[in-house]
Amino acid sequence: MREYDLFIAGGGVGGSTAAKFAARGGLKTLFVEKCKTPRKKPCSGIQFKYLERILGEKIPRQRLCRHQIRLIRMCFHDGTSFYGAFPMLNYMRDTFDQWLNTVAQENGAEFRDECEFLDFEEDANGVTVTVRQAGKDPEKLRARYAVDATGLDSQPMRRKLRPGDFSGQASTGGGINYYIEGKARLLPFALYQFWNLEYSDAMFAWLYNKTLSDGRDYWVAGTAALSGDVRERQEAFYEYVRKRFDLRGEIAEREEYFISMDMKSKDRVWLGQGRILMVGDSAGLMDGVRGVGQDAAALSGRFAAQAILESDRKGTRALDEYARLAALITEQTRRNQEREIDRFATNEELKAYIKGNLISTGVKMVAQSLLNRFRPPERIRLLPP
Repeated sequence: MREYDLFIAGGGVGGSTAAKFAARGGLKTLFVEKCKTPRKKPCSGIQFKYLERILGEKIPRQRLCRHQIRLIRMCFHDGTSFYGAFPMLNYMRDTFDQWLNTVAQENGAEFRDECEFLDFEEDANGVTVTVRQAGKDPEKLRARYAVDATGLDSQPMRRKLRPGDFSGQASTGGGINYYIEGKARLLPFALYQFWNLEYSDAMFAWLYNKTLSDGRDYWVAGTAALSGDVRERQEAFYEYVRKRFDLRGEIAEREEYFISMDMKSKDRVWLGQGRILMVGDSAGLMDGVRGVGQDAAALSGRFAAQAILESDRKGTRALDEYARLAALITEQTRRNQEREIDRFATNEELKAYIKGNLISTGVKMVAQSLLNRFRPPERIRLLPP
């Protein structure tokens, strides 16, 4: 039986970041991805530029979309809107995550794609993991620690440890993207946010420009929902933006994901137990108020690796170290969970709330952005604050 210090299920942002920092710290690390890479990942692929500091890497230009985000346009139900400066990274998750896989391997981690995590058994000294490489029989591995970084649509370790976190229904929400090749009265460097409860009760619906693997630019229109039929919401949203912005062209690609975890549970944020650690969405760190989550995935992955290293050095419990390191982002996520937009009964209430907080939010954004330049990566404040 092969032995490792750390086994990680999931080859996305959180898993790759954890693998990089664990391997660089001297831990024998294996991380696996069930799909063949590069793999499709339904995700916004936009993030604040401080992500590079969390990753400890400068993102290569060829891994970014042709048009980077420079402006935001917030659009409301009554047709009003406004612009603001809003610089963000813009990338596709397939090529971006593949690059992160490579970075982790360059730092000494072992990576297997087309390798599915099947099961685990934990004891006082470690974890026995069962995986299956495509075309091969199941294989048992031994690790001192295991990390679930599989995201919202899988979470195999969390499902086994805390089945009550899941509704038992097929879905309690989800998200959909349409990629449209064509012309529109839109700025290719702007992120259009649509704050309308008819289209999304989870966050804003979105519209912006992406460069796909064929090298061509597409408009991506998408939404997410905690309740109702997300496909119906998406169709209504697409018809609206198609008419408002004279969006002409064919839908070249559709992608969607669905969620079975109880997103409204007060115990949604959970970092793990014993020798099993959760990172990113698997830890419940998705944040509809902020509208982005890859920074939390990367930072929690970095913290998980650091926690194991500090546990070895100090003789403490890795989970306790992890909870200490991740305190700021877990507190922020729990606080924002109480501020999600589904608490508003009408679009008028939603608009009044957003407009009433614009100035204070803007001031906090500027202040925290400035302070983040001087903070160590582990102390970066995730934005919007």
